[in-house]
Amino acid sequence: MAPTDGKSIDDETSIDRSRYSQVAIVLHWIIAALILVNLYLGFRMGFLRGFAQFNVFQLHKSVGITILVFSVARLVWRLLNPPPGSHHMKPWEKAAAGVHWGFYVIMIGMPLSGWIVVSTSRLDLPTMLYRLIPWPHFPIVHGLNVGTKAIINNASGATHLILAWSALALLALHIGAVVKHQFLDRNPVLGRMLPFSCRPNLGKDS
Repeated sequence: MAPTDGKSIDDETSIDRSRYSQVAIVLHWIIAALILVNLYLGFRMGFLRGFAQFNVFQLHKSVGITILVFSVARLVWRLLNPPPGSHHMKPWEKAAAGVHWGFYVIMIGMPLSGWIVVSTSRLDLPTMLYRLIPWPHFPIVHGLNVGTKAIINNASGATHLILAWSALALLALHIGAVVKHQFLDRNPVLGRMLPFSCRPNLGKDS
Protein backbone atom coordinates (compact mmCIF):
# COMPACT_ATOMS: atom_id res chain seq x y z
CA MET A 1 0.00 0.00 0.00
CA ALA A 2 1.47 3.34 -1.06
CA PRO A 3 2.17 5.99 1.60
CA THR A 4 -0.39 8.78 1.69
CA ASP A 5 1.58 11.59 3.31
CA GLY A 6 4.12 12.26 0.59
CA LYS A 7 6.68 9.72 1.85
CA SER A 8 7.84 7.06 -0.56
CA ILE A 9 8.83 3.45 -0.35
CA ASP A 10 12.41 4.73 -0.38
CA ASP A 11 11.75 6.16 3.09
CA GLU A 12 10.90 2.70 4.35
CA THR A 13 13.99 1.27 2.67
CA SER A 14 16.22 3.91 4.28
CA ILE A 15 14.78 3.05 7.70
CA ASP A 16 15.55 -0.63 7.20
CA ARG A 17 19.08 0.19 6.04
CA SER A 18 19.64 2.30 9.16
CA ARG A 19 19.15 -0.76 11.37
CA TYR A 20 22.08 -2.73 12.70
CA SER A 21 22.52 -6.31 11.54
CA GLN A 22 20.79 -9.06 13.48
CA VAL A 23 24.14 -10.38 14.70
CA ALA A 24 25.11 -6.95 16.07
CA ILE A 25 21.68 -6.54 17.70
CA VAL A 26 21.78 -9.93 19.40
CA LEU A 27 25.34 -9.41 20.66
CA HIS A 28 24.46 -5.90 21.87
CA TRP A 29 21.59 -7.03 24.08
CA ILE A 30 23.31 -10.18 25.36
CA ILE A 31 26.41 -8.22 26.38
CA ALA A 32 24.33 -5.40 27.88
CA ALA A 33 22.36 -7.86 30.02
CA LEU A 34 25.49 -9.71 31.13
CA ILE A 35 27.27 -6.48 32.08
CA LEU A 36 24.33 -5.36 34.22
CA VAL A 37 24.20 -8.76 35.93
CA ASN A 38 27.93 -8.75 36.57
CA LEU A 39 28.00 -5.21 37.89
CA TYR A 40 25.34 -6.26 40.38
CA LEU A 41 27.29 -9.39 41.34
CA GLY A 42 30.51 -7.42 41.68
CA PHE A 43 29.05 -4.85 44.05
CA ARG A 44 27.02 -7.51 45.84
CA MET A 45 30.16 -9.42 46.81
CA GLY A 46 31.20 -6.61 49.13
CA PHE A 47 28.18 -7.30 51.33
CA LEU A 48 28.72 -11.05 51.59
CA ARG A 49 31.06 -13.23 53.59
CA GLY A 50 32.25 -16.80 53.60
CA PHE A 51 30.84 -19.42 51.27
CA ALA A 52 28.11 -17.09 49.97
CA GLN A 53 30.74 -14.61 48.83
CA PHE A 54 32.79 -17.41 47.27
CA ASN A 55 29.82 -18.63 45.22
CA VAL A 56 28.98 -15.16 43.95
CA PHE A 57 32.65 -14.56 43.14
CA GLN A 58 32.80 -17.75 41.06
CA LEU A 59 29.66 -16.74 39.16
CA HIS A 60 31.07 -13.22 38.69
CA LYS A 61 34.20 -14.70 37.12
CA SER A 62 32.16 -16.95 34.83
CA VAL A 63 29.95 -14.13 33.60
CA GLY A 64 33.01 -11.91 33.14
CA ILE A 65 34.75 -14.39 30.85
CA THR A 66 31.50 -14.82 28.93
CA ILE A 67 31.35 -11.04 28.44
CA LEU A 68 34.95 -11.08 27.21
CA VAL A 69 34.23 -13.77 24.60
CA PHE A 70 31.06 -12.09 23.33
CA SER A 71 32.72 -8.64 23.33
CA VAL A 72 35.66 -9.81 21.24
CA ALA A 73 33.19 -11.42 18.85
CA ARG A 74 31.21 -8.20 18.63
CA LEU A 75 34.33 -6.11 18.01
CA VAL A 76 35.43 -8.43 15.20
CA TRP A 77 31.93 -8.30 13.72
CA ARG A 78 31.87 -4.51 13.85
CA LEU A 79 35.27 -4.20 12.17
CA LEU A 80 34.12 -6.52 9.39
CA ASN A 81 30.61 -5.02 9.17
CA PRO A 82 30.61 -1.23 9.70
CA PRO A 83 27.45 0.04 11.45
CA PRO A 84 24.84 2.08 9.56
CA GLY A 85 25.55 5.80 9.21
CA SER A 86 24.11 8.26 11.69
CA HIS A 87 22.24 10.82 9.61
CA HIS A 88 20.48 13.91 10.96
CA MET A 89 23.08 14.23 13.74
CA LYS A 90 24.92 17.41 14.56
CA PRO A 91 28.76 17.33 14.46
CA TRP A 92 29.06 17.36 18.25
CA GLU A 93 26.56 14.52 18.48
CA LYS A 94 28.57 12.45 16.03
CA ALA A 95 31.65 13.10 18.14
CA ALA A 96 29.73 11.98 21.21
CA ALA A 97 28.98 8.72 19.40
CA GLY A 98 32.61 7.87 20.14
CA VAL A 99 31.30 6.77 23.51
CA HIS A 100 30.67 3.44 21.81
CA TRP A 101 34.42 2.89 21.62
CA GLY A 102 34.55 3.65 25.31
CA PHE A 103 32.15 0.76 25.80
CA TYR A 104 34.48 -1.54 23.89
CA VAL A 105 37.33 -0.53 26.19
CA ILE A 106 35.13 -1.39 29.16
CA MET A 107 33.60 -4.56 27.69
CA ILE A 108 37.04 -6.01 27.01
CA GLY A 109 39.18 -4.22 29.59
CA MET A 110 36.97 -4.98 32.58
CA PRO A 111 36.98 -8.80 32.23
CA LEU A 112 40.65 -8.77 31.23
CA SER A 113 41.64 -6.83 34.33
CA GLY A 114 39.48 -9.11 36.46
CA TRP A 115 41.14 -12.14 34.92
CA ILE A 116 44.55 -10.70 35.81
CA VAL A 117 43.37 -10.03 39.37
CA VAL A 118 42.41 -13.68 39.79
CA SER A 119 45.63 -14.87 38.15
CA THR A 120 47.85 -12.83 40.49
CA SER A 121 45.88 -13.38 43.69
CA ARG A 122 47.67 -14.85 46.72
CA LEU A 123 44.73 -17.25 47.10
CA ASP A 124 45.55 -18.85 43.73
CA LEU A 125 41.97 -20.00 43.23
CA PRO A 126 41.21 -21.97 40.04
CA THR A 127 38.44 -20.74 37.75
CA MET A 128 35.70 -23.14 36.69
CA LEU A 129 33.28 -21.45 34.33
CA TYR A 130 29.78 -22.19 35.62
CA ARG A 131 31.37 -25.01 37.67
CA LEU A 132 31.89 -27.00 34.48
CA ILE A 133 34.67 -25.61 32.27
CA PRO A 134 38.21 -25.09 33.61
CA TRP A 135 39.64 -21.68 32.65
CA PRO A 136 43.40 -21.05 32.77
CA HIS A 137 45.16 -18.22 34.54
CA PHE A 138 46.18 -15.21 32.48
CA PRO A 139 49.38 -16.02 30.53
CA ILE A 140 52.78 -15.03 31.99
CA VAL A 141 51.59 -13.10 35.08
CA HIS A 142 50.65 -16.21 37.07
CA GLY A 143 54.23 -17.44 37.02
CA LEU A 144 55.83 -14.22 38.24
CA ASN A 145 57.40 -13.82 41.68
CA VAL A 146 55.23 -12.92 44.66
CA GLY A 147 56.29 -9.27 44.86
CA THR A 148 55.69 -8.57 41.17
CA LYS A 149 52.35 -10.37 41.27
CA ALA A 150 51.27 -8.23 44.22
CA ILE A 151 52.04 -5.03 42.30
CA ILE A 152 50.18 -6.25 39.22
CA ASN A 153 47.28 -7.44 41.38
CA ASN A 154 46.86 -4.01 42.99
CA ALA A 155 47.08 -2.20 39.65
CA SER A 156 44.67 -4.53 37.86
CA GLY A 157 42.27 -4.43 40.82
CA ALA A 158 42.19 -0.63 40.74
CA THR A 159 41.71 -0.71 36.96
CA HIS A 160 38.86 -3.18 37.32
CA LEU A 161 37.09 -0.95 39.84
CA ILE A 162 37.59 2.20 37.76
CA LEU A 163 36.20 0.47 34.68
CA ALA A 164 33.18 -0.74 36.67
CA TRP A 165 32.28 2.81 37.72
CA SER A 166 33.04 4.05 34.21
CA ALA A 167 30.61 1.47 32.86
CA LEU A 168 27.84 2.91 35.02
CA ALA A 169 28.68 6.47 33.91
CA LEU A 170 28.80 5.56 30.21
CA LEU A 171 25.60 3.58 30.53
CA ALA A 172 23.81 6.62 31.97
CA LEU A 173 25.25 8.80 29.18
CA HIS A 174 24.24 6.27 26.54
CA ILE A 175 20.67 5.96 27.80
CA GLY A 176 20.39 9.75 28.06
CA ALA A 177 21.54 10.16 24.45
CA VAL A 178 19.03 7.57 23.23
CA VAL A 179 16.20 9.28 25.11
CA LYS A 180 17.19 12.67 23.67
CA HIS A 181 17.33 11.45 20.07
CA GLN A 182 14.23 9.27 20.34
CA PHE A 183 11.84 11.55 22.23
CA LEU A 184 13.18 15.12 22.05
CA ASP A 185 14.66 15.14 18.54
CA ARG A 186 12.06 12.59 17.30
CA ASN A 187 14.85 10.73 15.54
CA PRO A 188 13.95 7.01 15.85
CA VAL A 189 17.43 5.80 16.76
CA LEU A 190 16.07 3.21 19.19
CA GLY A 191 14.63 1.19 16.33
CA ARG A 192 18.11 0.71 14.90
CA MET A 193 19.11 -1.59 17.74
CA LEU A 194 15.84 -3.22 18.78
CA PRO A 195 15.55 -6.96 18.03
CA PHE A 196 12.30 -6.25 16.19
CA SER A 197 11.54 -3.67 13.55
CA CYS A 198 10.31 -0.38 14.99
CA ARG A 199 9.23 1.25 11.74
CA PRO A 200 7.21 4.42 12.12
CA ASN A 201 3.72 4.61 10.60
CA LEU A 202 4.29 6.14 7.18
CA GLY A 203 0.58 6.33 6.45
CA LYS A 204 -0.18 9.01 9.01
CA ASP A 205 1.26 12.36 9.82
CA SER A 206 2.30 12.39 13.46
